[in-house]
Amino acid sequence: MMLSMMAQMGYSLTDRSKVTKAFGEARKAAYPDGVPGYEEIEDTAFVTFDSFTFERNPEEYYELEDPDNPKDTAELILYAHRRITRPDSPIKNIVLDLSLNGGGNSDAAIVAASWFTGEAKIALRDSNTGAETIAAYRTDLNLNGVTLSNPDGGAERCDPGDSVSGGKYRLFCLTSPISFSCGNLVPAIFRQAGNVTLIGQRTGGGSNGVLPATIASGTLFQISGNLQIATVRNGAFYNVDTGIEPHVRLNYPESFYDRESLVEMIHSLK
Repeated sequence: MMLSMMAQMGYSLTDRSKVTKAFGEARKAAYPDGVPGYEEIEDTAFVTFDSFTFERNPEEYYELEDPDNPKDTAELILYAHRRITRPDSPIKNIVLDLSLNGGGNSDAAIVAASWFTGEAKIALRDSNTGAETIAAYRTDLNLNGVTLSNPDGGAERCDPGDSVSGGKYRLFCLTSPISFSCGNLVPAIFRQAGNVTLIGQRTGGGSNGVLPATIASGTLFQISGNLQIATVRNGAFYNVDTGIEPHVRLNYPESFYDRESLVEMIHSLK
């Protein structure tokens, strides 16, 4: 007799399925017609997506036919950036909602991380060799063709129009146990950068990149790769596979999607 799918799942996957269902139902109750990718409530902008997607070649983002109808993560962030930085914008707080984000394309994750930090720094450790490095990425989010500037012959720095870092906006990220893989990478970058307040619950972890593999018969499968995402403290690299703790905890899934109350709480945070 064939076993059910649930019977074949281990405790970890079973628990994750239950948590995902709880968060999904809570969001559906708050947004029965679906949560918008971009939403403004008072002086706070919410940007929400459940997977990191990057559907175009980089140069194609400079010539979008319908820029106000985003199709992937990069387009959504470009749209949100335009809305938030428009003349007379009321926005003072920005919330990146990764509470139901299970991961996806790492290039899209870099776009999101560099948007909040100006320069997304990813600490990596090679589990085979023990080699450690920090890679830094910048994204041309104002589409002016410039990611670096060198004012008066000084040191290179980020183009300030490419991100929402710098202190003008208060930055927040919603995380939950569903925030996995790239949904764990981005909060790890935020923790390292120190300019983003994480709200919610510990992320679901996931520190290794996915490595496609095949056997002689042609069967394809995926395994964890040798590059591990880490955070750096006092020069030491720490694996983030067990997840990232938030600065402010939310105990119930319903609290993640009561955005009026979230805005009140954000206003109360120092």
